[in-house]
Amino acid sequence: MNADTPVGRFRADWRLLWATVRVFLLRWASNPIMLVRAPLMPLLLLVSFTVAYQVSGQAAVQRQDVVGFLVVGILATLAWNSTVWGSGHALQWEIHAGTIASVIAAPTRTMPVVLGYGIGNITWDITGLASCIGAGALLGARFEVADPIGALVSLVAVYASSLCIGLGFAGLFILSRQANAMSNFLQAPIWLLAGFFVPRTALPDWLEPISAAIPLAHAVDALRATTLAGRSLAEVGGALLAAAATSAVFLLAGVWSLRRVDYAMRRRGKLDLL
Repeated sequence: MNADTPVGRFRADWRLLWATVRVFLLRWASNPIMLVRAPLMPLLLLVSFTVAYQVSGQAAVQRQDVVGFLVVGILATLAWNSTVWGSGHALQWEIHAGTIASVIAAPTRTMPVVLGYGIGNITWDITGLASCIGAGALLGARFEVADPIGALVSLVAVYASSLCIGLGFAGLFILSRQANAMSNFLQAPIWLLAGFFVPRTALPDWLEPISAAIPLAHAVDALRATTLAGRSLAEVGGALLAAAATSAVFLLAGVWSLRRVDYAMRRRGKLDLL
């Protein structure tokens, strides 16, 4: 298959994406610390925030079960971490591993590598999600799912929007030359702005436009509505459309910025851009 044809490029990108996922999982599975950290960190977050809510005397959030509210928030946290430290840092990880020259020399684009890191992170976090859901059940989490299709679509929206954000950040991180600083700056504020652990309705009015610009915020709203409040797919349609629209903005930014990065590194030979 000719790599210069659209079909050939797609097949090459597809192979590179899943090769990146495989290498990522093997690399992290060989690290004992990461094996312990994956199921433990979400569990510690859940216990910490549950205790904080119990101390405050609050047993429900917007008429939703507190523990269930927090479980969904931690799921979103895992998706967000896969964005800011996975897709966003994909090329930086390749530099750290000493394989960036091979990535640049390959007859494909960098986008499959970025997506591969995001999907790899999401796959790796399955153990953490399982431990969180199990602990939530032990702590008395109550879920109300009246429309399983709506809940599934909302769950997919959480991860799809996180991947779009990751694509948007990957190129921008590189072009800014401040990837680590930006990642550290963005990580925790999104927990608040996207409503992971407190409802977005509690935010000051001046923060609402910023919160509304984050795709994960709308996807999380839809997931909570379908899993904790028994809402149907039609009832969360507005939130899902908002997630899709804002995700599209990040996706377009990612396509543009990664093309700029590809051009600078491949055509001009500027690996020092990284």
